[in-house]
Amino acid sequence: MSVKRCSFPLQLGVFCAMACAQAPPDTIYYNAAIVTMSPDHPTAQAVAIRGDRFTAVGSNAEILKTAGPRTQKIDLVRKCVVPGIIETHVHPIAAAISEIDGPVPVMHSIAEIKAYIRAQDRKLPPGRLIFVPKVYSTRLTEHRYPTRYELDEAAPSREVMADNDYAAVLNSALLKKLSITRQTPQPGNGRIAKDDKGEPTGLILGAPQLLQSVRGSRPITAKDRLWALKSMLARYNSVGITSIMDRYEGPDGFRAYQALYESGELTARSYVTYAIQAQGTPAQVRAEIERIPFVTGWGDNWLRVGNLKTILDGGILIGTAYLRESWGPNTQIYGFVDPDYRGVLSVTKDNLFEMAKTAAELGWQMTAHTTGGGATDLLLDAYEYANRFTPLAGRRFTVTHGNFPNPQAIERAKKLGVVFDIQPFWLYLDGPAIKDVFGPERMKYFQPLRALFDAGIVVGGGSDHMIRFDPREATNPYHPFLGMWIAITRKTVDGAAMNPEQRISRMEALKMWTWNGAYLMFAEKEKGSIEPGKLADLAVISKDYATCPEDEIKDIEVVCTVVGGRVVYDRLR
Repeated sequence: MSVKRCSFPLQLGVFCAMACAQAPPDTIYYNAAIVTMSPDHPTAQAVAIRGDRFTAVGSNAEILKTAGPRTQKIDLVRKCVVPGIIETHVHPIAAAISEIDGPVPVMHSIAEIKAYIRAQDRKLPPGRLIFVPKVYSTRLTEHRYPTRYELDEAAPSREVMADNDYAAVLNSALLKKLSITRQTPQPGNGRIAKDDKGEPTGLILGAPQLLQSVRGSRPITAKDRLWALKSMLARYNSVGITSIMDRYEGPDGFRAYQALYESGELTARSYVTYAIQAQGTPAQVRAEIERIPFVTGWGDNWLRVGNLKTILDGGILIGTAYLRESWGPNTQIYGFVDPDYRGVLSVTKDNLFEMAKTAAELGWQMTAHTTGGGATDLLLDAYEYANRFTPLAGRRFTVTHGNFPNPQAIERAKKLGVVFDIQPFWLYLDGPAIKDVFGPERMKYFQPLRALFDAGIVVGGGSDHMIRFDPREATNPYHPFLGMWIAITRKTVDGAAMNPEQRISRMEALKMWTWNGAYLMFAEKEKGSIEPGKLADLAVISKDYATCPEDEIKDIEVVCTVVGGRVVYDRLR
């Protein structure tokens, strides 16, 4: 049945009667403060669901009169309801796998790292390496990595390594075991940090071949991936997430999604990115893409093929983002100083251009990881090149991360219809650490949400969650209401407001995690707002999002999550 949209509330009752004439709803949620995100009727008191769709939205009286004898009626006692949260950047399998052998410790200082090492020294059998995972200098209060000597103090008779998969700090015992000394030549793909006397400080940047013997992890099986995906989706449901964009998978990851889909165990709608390295020659890049047996859009409302992606540069947490100009003299936080250094490009210009051209021709929606302004500019160059051959209008090619879009980049993106996938948690956690590294001029363009919104660019809200289960203590937290609060206030972990002129309103922030997320996956007609005919995805929350004090938004918790009319998380009772 096709339904013409009408204004609320004058004609909504007529729609309710038409929609419900054939059969009454299965469930009615009523006596609620519903934020619909629909421009036609932004608020409501009740909503009716039949099957996996909303059938009616309106006042308590209008919706309750549509109930049949078997309709379940749930009184929400004035609790707030919002559309199901759409998270535009997560890595659920990797996040759960990170804690498959136990919780990853949360450490905010070198003192906490040393305390963890001492505890492991008492716990582990003699001779076992103490491995400290996911240590980032930007997330430590000292804004630096520990030295070999600080690790020595914590466990003087044992080998110790603090690591984040790019930078690692080794204590003296482990340096000796790996034969890394003052005479060791600098590797071509990284650096061994040395002090004024030429002695290694313990910090090794890049150069994975030096550490492969101690960095190895146990093999991950298909069963592990299924456990990880199912477990992490349940955690996402607990914070109101009903749809995700998994931003990096290959064949193994796609098989895990397919297995959960076929068993009926997916609890969040999944738009899954297919990642390629884009190495070799341009012809090889094209051939690699042509061998992929699907393109963006294949699937259904539960599981769908998403973007084609590559990793273009490094990151702001580890000092490898590719900038428009050199990093400058204030990079000590990363363990190096190099006046001419601009960062790391992982894909050549020719390969990136060919990837964009081929993706457009074959029907893919493309994206690339770009954390530095130089990488974002290069990605837009590639999109403009592809646009010469295949028009990109309506294709929603994406900038992933895009931390430093200047006014020129924003204008170019607008002309191409490019969308952004941004993670405000980086502003919150890393802003205080990097502001002196980048300087005030570059920091003016750090996640400029107000400028992006004002330009009419659609921005999705995400987290880049990849480590730990906990929604607030993960290395990149994924609690959506904390993310919204950051976008609204621009507050950082130290309490300061960074570039407050780039704040957005609370409704714009909610839109980032609802309708905008749906738009990024071509699904804004199916979800992202609570409207008749759309998929019945919603979250019941602990505070009234529209009226609660601004600083309480970050404390909102979810009490019930519904996906397709089915309750997947419930603390109502």
